[in-house]
Amino acid sequence: MGMLDAAFEKGVRRFDLARTYGMGESERLFGEWLNTRKIDRQDIDLITKGGIGMDGYGDPDRPLLTKKSLSDEVTLSLSTLNVEDVDLYMFHRDDPRLTVDEFVNWINSIVKTGKIKRWGVSNWSFDRFQAAHEYAIENGLIPPSANSPQFSLAAPVCDVWPSTQSLSQPRHALEIEWYGANGVELICWEVLAKGFMAKEDLWCQDDVDSSTFDVPVERGSDEWRLQRIQKAYCNPENYRRRDLAIKLAKKSNLKLAQIAMLYPLTKGKHISVIFGSSKSHHIDDMVALQHFNIDDTAMDLFVDPNSVTNNFFPYKPQFVMDNADHHVQPFQSKKRNFKTKIVPFTK
Repeated sequence: MGMLDAAFEKGVRRFDLARTYGMGESERLFGEWLNTRKIDRQDIDLITKGGIGMDGYGDPDRPLLTKKSLSDEVTLSLSTLNVEDVDLYMFHRDDPRLTVDEFVNWINSIVKTGKIKRWGVSNWSFDRFQAAHEYAIENGLIPPSANSPQFSLAAPVCDVWPSTQSLSQPRHALEIEWYGANGVELICWEVLAKGFMAKEDLWCQDDVDSSTFDVPVERGSDEWRLQRIQKAYCNPENYRRRDLAIKLAKKSNLKLAQIAMLYPLTKGKHISVIFGSSKSHHIDDMVALQHFNIDDTAMDLFVDPNSVTNNFFPYKPQFVMDNADHHVQPFQSKKRNFKTKIVPFTK
């Protein structure tokens, strides 16, 4: 629990958990930490996820969620966490076997009990999210106020993990704008691409053998995980982006991981990023990000290498301490009261 102690001392107040993390261990340990450290529940912003039982791999054939099993999962999570409510509860995965109105109606019935302050989803496609959002509004129900996709400077070329969703590719730009216009928070995971955007020499281009990407391996094994990660992230475009981020970091006296974290944050004030580490000094690096932004020219250069034609590289994050309003999850942030409105989306 030392990392939780260190994080809290450094100002961390928002925590992201899930029922399946560690097969229940993340909630149990966090609940024990809250209890033994006598942390005031009102001092933290608590997120947890569920709705998929103990499925750790996004299996589309997992036992079908029901209204009762959802209610039981929420109750179990609260009991394990030693709390009476959570600030945000998220469906950890979508399930096309269920209609969006079933998800919306079931979770609204739990919101009414006071166990959940607001609700959202994780790894839902834009179309399914928009359908759920519209159904809730049209029927006078509470709509989802958050989605948690993969979003990083390293754009995956395939699903990183089974039944997950990513917004990293440039084609999702209008969807990101729609989320912001409709007051929906994007809580982004794997922002550092499993270390690809944190360590300059991790998985060097010459050392990665793409011919192994589709070799059958045991699901859940270390080899399976490495294979999926490298297939998703290790490609020429992402190596170009990493090289550019390394230059930007050195020019700005920042670290590669900080530039990678700033990339999604700069996309909008409705975007948060999930950060985790086993080293307390990394927390300081992330806390510092609330005072920085990346200028538009550098952001364009990440997406389009031809947007700047000269060889000089003057661009650096701008110090915007007075204006920055990024929310580096799980760090303390201002409460945001989103107003619900429907903004048309045009592809």
